[in-house]
Amino acid sequence: MFGTVSALVLLLVVPGPTNTLLLRAGVLFGFAASWRLAFIECLAYLLQVSVWGAALLYLSAWSPWAVKATQLAAACYLLYLSYKLWLRKNSVVSPARDRFSGPYFFLLTVMNPKGLLIVSFIAPLDTFVTLHGYAAFMTTLALVIVPVGSVWILFGSRFAGIQKTWLTPLKINRATAVAIVCFAMLMIGRLAGSISP
Repeated sequence: MFGTVSALVLLLVVPGPTNTLLLRAGVLFGFAASWRLAFIECLAYLLQVSVWGAALLYLSAWSPWAVKATQLAAACYLLYLSYKLWLRKNSVVSPARDRFSGPYFFLLTVMNPKGLLIVSFIAPLDTFVTLHGYAAFMTTLALVIVPVGSVWILFGSRFAGIQKTWLTPLKINRATAVAIVCFAMLMIGRLAGSISP
């Protein structure tokens, strides 16, 4: 159990698209307005891990290319998202109207390849075989995701009250876009390396 929790924390604390958007929300809107994103992230990961777990039971047996196609689609979505963030000149007034806080954030988290890594390398063998194993792992996953996501928002919110003429919404959005592009290119590079002879 300790090994599973440690592996989940190490994987989920790594900067990536979801954590970058959590940090961005903390910087732009503060913790009080953004804390719900940690729960949206949790729901998205639970859905994603459940789907990956069920899918890998069937896909790996007869069509390993489907996993590669899904990874490519996730990388393309990340590139699209970074493009949209790069073009965004400033932030909206309210976090409720921020396109990158609601459904986009949920979809980005669902497309995040960390879910596939969780299923492939961290989840115990009985997770998707027995109901007890599934419930135990999903509970553990939820109890790790919410605090880690909250820490990213809290970290970003430490900059929220500072007079930040140098830290404009344009710079935050562009830095977020660059981080997401780097992550997407890393995914594409690993994907290309895994299919080349």
